[in-house]
Amino acid sequence: MKEIDLDKFKSAWKTEQSFDDEKLSRERITAFMSSASKSIGGLFRRSLIIDITLKSLLAFSSGAFMVLYSDQGRVLPVLALLIVLVVSSVLLQIRIYLRIPGDEDTGKNARSLLHSYISFYSRSFVPSLITASLTGPLVFVIGALFYFFLKYGTIRPLEFVDFLILGSMVVISFLLSAFVQIKNFNFHIGQLKDILAEIEQDTLTESRLDYYKKSKYRNLIIYSIILLVGLLLFLLLLL
Repeated sequence: MKEIDLDKFKSAWKTEQSFDDEKLSRERITAFMSSASKSIGGLFRRSLIIDITLKSLLAFSSGAFMVLYSDQGRVLPVLALLIVLVVSSVLLQIRIYLRIPGDEDTGKNARSLLHSYISFYSRSFVPSLITASLTGPLVFVIGALFYFFLKYGTIRPLEFVDFLILGSMVVISFLLSAFVQIKNFNFHIGQLKDILAEIEQDTLTESRLDYYKKSKYRNLIIYSIILLVGLLLFLLLLL
């Protein structure tokens, strides 16, 4: 029996596919890379600005609670620790924000800038995501203090079970937040790497771009749903 040449069929399939799916022009690729550069840079900046804003509000809330709970000595050290943690996190996030690559950093073309964003993510932004993941637990703790103050006007003595439940919620909140944020940004950076690889191999087509765009929108919907579910669970815990 004659042996089937699989490589020949693969080559023929790719050739046929190339006729049906025209490669992008240099101008189209340049325009896309410029757009992608603005998109990923904006994603980094928005993420940090939102986290810095939330943590600043948490620092202000903690200071207000120090006034409200000024007659309860056992709560003040906790609030002071929260303020130190929040302010330190804000300063770290501002420092990372200032390191985000920009057009002025690269007298480079858009492709070089995109590679700079990938390098920045691996080197600096993952630690920033871990820091951002502290926001969820901090919101939970400060929200619980606010709840206790409104309902009881004081913090009742906590038993071992209370510490166990609160501690578990803080850990779960941190791990869930870290998982979601890292997975989300890994998706964007992974997609960017794939696109750059296709550009460098001169295999990027309009249909592939459409596929990447649809994947991006699907990812946005999935993580928006996760965020809403997380917020609803947080509100239910406070009720």
